Amino acid sequence: MAKTPQLSASDIKGVVAYMPTTVRTDIVIDRNTRHAIDLDEAARAADVLVRDGASAIVLNGTFGELPSLTFDEIVDFTRAVVQSVNDRVPVFAGATTLNTRDTLARARAFREVDAHGLNMGRPMMSSLGDLNIVQWYKDIAEELPDMAIFLYDDMQAFKRPINTTVYRELAKIPQIVACKYRTLLVISTMMGDNTYNADFEAVQGRIKLLTQETDWPIVHRMFGVDACWSSFVNCVPGWVMALRDAIEAGDDARVKAVMADSTWPGSKFSAATPDAWHTDKITALKTRIHHAGYIKAGPVLPPYHVAPEERFETARKMAAADRELQQKYPHKTAR
Repeated sequence: MAKTPQLSASDIKGVVAYMPTTVRTDIVIDRNTRHAIDLDEAARAADVLVRDGASAIVLNGTFGELPSLTFDEIVDFTRAVVQSVNDRVPVFAGATTLNTRDTLARARAFREVDAHGLNMGRPMMSSLGDLNIVQWYKDIAEELPDMAIFLYDDMQAFKRPINTTVYRELAKIPQIVACKYRTLLVISTMMGDNTYNADFEAVQGRIKLLTQETDWPIVHRMFGVDACWSSFVNCVPGWVMALRDAIEAGDDARVKAVMADSTWPGSKFSAATPDAWHTDKITALKTRIHHAGYIKAGPVLPPYHVAPEERFETARKMAAADRELQQKYPHKTAR
């Protein structure tokens, strides 16, 4: 059995990097491609993310191409990242599938390659009800008691949010230590259900609810949350770490100045509505990350490789803005 330490919510701090899958650029990727992952780039990317300030790495979310990888590819990719990180920070491997049994098989393989925990969404062919969601996570936690779980609460991907009632029950599962909280942040002055403050109260500090970096100043100021999740760290890590430093220093003026420089996400890139954004999102995110030049993410894997050309073009334009921002906020490994 892999020696995986038991983590708690207090161990999740700073910037949690959601890393892209690194796909080979030396071959043509098509529907019959096997062994599509660039494992050398996976190791290099994980290393620079840690050296540039990431406090944890989470694998195989949306632009981590969870639905597009074969079993062998995702295990090989996870192994490469874990070995490169070498216990400097926790690594949460993407285990979600459409059913419990395949998910457990994947999770056990990740434990064998020494991943510290699991990045866990939910089956999404049909929306799970409250009881289903709780049982889903209980089943995984009971089978793998030595692995921490990082919740993945994406309203569009999993057809519904985790509500306050479910959060209260999930907080009773000790392996669940943190959550990539949904992008749509709602804070109410009245303690209604399914708002951030209601969910924050429900978990009682046992699950750290992480927003993306652009919402981090708000939840840090209001709730003292000392961590965020970040996609943008794959584009301009120096900007994300500058924001982290300003937040941790309590320098509100600096926070405001750094936020004013942000190119993330960009109105044209993020689309008008959440539903529109989630159409071709994998395509857009991977393209932007790749052309930003920090991580060689490579091409998008089928079936998400086809999209209107304007989606690719917008992503490349935003990547150009990211490269400019890198000059103002250089990352450590660039020096």
